[in-house]
Amino acid sequence: MKASLKDGLLVAASIALPIILADIVLKGLQLPKSSSRTMLLAGSPLYSDGKGYRRYDNSRELEQSAVYGSSIAYRYRARSNNLGLISAPDIQPGQNVDLTIVGDSFSEGQGGFAWVPQLQKEWLQQQGLLSINYAIAGSGFEDFAVTAKIAKEEHKASRVLILFIEHDAYRPYQTMASNQSCSFYSNGILDQLLGPFTCGLYGIVWHHIPLGLSDQQLIQASIARQNYGVVPAITQLLQQITSQAKRSNPAPAPTQAAEPSAPRKPGATAESQAPQALRFGPLPPASIAAISRIRRLYGNRHVLMVQLPDQPAAAMAAQQGARQRFQQNLRRASGQQVIDLAATCQLQPDDFHQLDNHPNRQGYARLATCVQNHPMIRSFIQAASRPPSQS
Repeated sequence: MKASLKDGLLVAASIALPIILADIVLKGLQLPKSSSRTMLLAGSPLYSDGKGYRRYDNSRELEQSAVYGSSIAYRYRARSNNLGLISAPDIQPGQNVDLTIVGDSFSEGQGGFAWVPQLQKEWLQQQGLLSINYAIAGSGFEDFAVTAKIAKEEHKASRVLILFIEHDAYRPYQTMASNQSCSFYSNGILDQLLGPFTCGLYGIVWHHIPLGLSDQQLIQASIARQNYGVVPAITQLLQQITSQAKRSNPAPAPTQAAEPSAPRKPGATAESQAPQALRFGPLPPASIAAISRIRRLYGNRHVLMVQLPDQPAAAMAAQQGARQRFQQNLRRASGQQVIDLAATCQLQPDDFHQLDNHPNRQGYARLATCVQNHPMIRSFIQAASRPPSQS
C-alpha cells in the first residue's frame, strides 16, 4: 500500500513539475502575447439588464482604457444617461422617441469619444428629433433586434438607424455579466462556479478599476491583471484548434460562400480581434432573422442600415470585392437597404490608434461628419421629423 502511494506521488510530481516550470517560464517571458492586452473600465460595470440589453449603471461618469503590455492604447471618458446608455438626452419611462440608434463599439465611441451623443445634441435635437442610442461594445445584429424591440414597445420609436460594421452580422447574442472585479460575456452557471476567477480565465473581460488613476497607475493596474502562463496558453491553443477546425469544415449556407479574411493587426481589441470566420463568411440565419424582426416592427421604409468604414482606406480598397458581395448578400437575404459609408467616407491610418483597431478621436469626428452629411442619411432623418402621415 505504501509503495503504491509512493508511486502515485512520484507520478503526480513528474506531471506537476514540468507544468509548474512551464508556467514560471511563460510568466517570466510574458507569454502568450495575447494576454498583454487588458481592457479597463472605471465608474460602472457593463452588464445586461433583465430586459436583455447591455448597459452601464445610470448617470455615471465612465472611463474606458486599453493597455498593451506597458503602453496605453487609449483612454477616454463618457457619461451614461438615466437608462445606462451612452446616449443624450435622458429619456423618461414611457416617453416617446422619434429615432432609435443601434450599433456596437464604433457607435459607442470606444477608444475616442461619444460621437453619437454629440450628433444627438448638435444635429438631431436641432431637427426637433428625440432619439435614443443603444450602441454599446460587442453588440451584433441579434442585440440590435432586442434593443429595437424595447424602443418600440416602451418608447413608441418610429424609426431605427442601424450603424454597423461587418463583424456585427456574425456575433451571436450573449448576455454580459459582472462581479466586483470585472465585466465579461456570461457563461451562465459557470460564472457562479468560477467567481472572481472569471476575470483571469474568460477571453473578453473589462477589468474594473477606480476613476481618476494617473497614466502610471493605469499601467500598473493593467500589468497586475495581465494573465500569462500555462492556463491562458492552453486556452489560446484550444481556441486556435477550434477555429481551424471550423475553417476546415465550414457549415454550408445558401446566402454566401465563405472567403478568407484579411490579416488582423497585432493587438486587436475585443471588437476587432474576431475569428477569421467573422469576416466575409456565410451570413448566420439568426442575424438575418434579427433584421427581419426589426423590419416587421418598424416597416421597411423606417429602417436604414449604414455600414461604417472600420479600416483605413487602403485596407478597405483591398477588400472591396468581398465587401460588396457581403453587402449584396445582406441586402438580398434581409430585404433591407444598406448604405456603404466607406464609399463617401475614407478614413486614413492616422484616424486609428496605433495599438488598437478602433478609431481615435479624430477618426470618430470624421465618422460623425460623414454620417451627418450623407444625403440618404439626411433624407432619412428629415423624414423622421415630419408628421407620421407624411413619412
